[in-house]
Amino acid sequence: MIYDKDKELLKRYRHLIAALIAYSIGYFTPLAALQAIKDYKNNKPNFCEWFLDIAWKRGTNIDEDFLTINRNIIRAAIKYRHNCSFRLALDVVDKNIAGYESLGASWF
Repeated sequence: MIYDKDKELLKRYRHLIAALIAYSIGYFTPLAALQAIKDYKNNKPNFCEWFLDIAWKRGTNIDEDFLTINRNIIRAAIKYRHNCSFRLALDVVDKNIAGYESLGASWF
């Protein structure tokens, strides 16, 4: 179930959420991407599977690097959030705003 407050935030961050879904190649659902944005705003690491995979591949200290990975990905998504190639991901976000929650891989 998608709560009204989450729907408002999905609308507010629509393009950023779509960018995160597209960059993650479906790891993020709209609500999971929204949680990553909330964690970013609260300066907390987000321990999603995608960020964990990036940290492991880098061979870095996961505890120290998670916040850095989270920040870098969110900043890249902010920078490129209006890219027209995110049309499919925008459709997924719009469906979630309409109340149809995505469960699992969100756009492929």
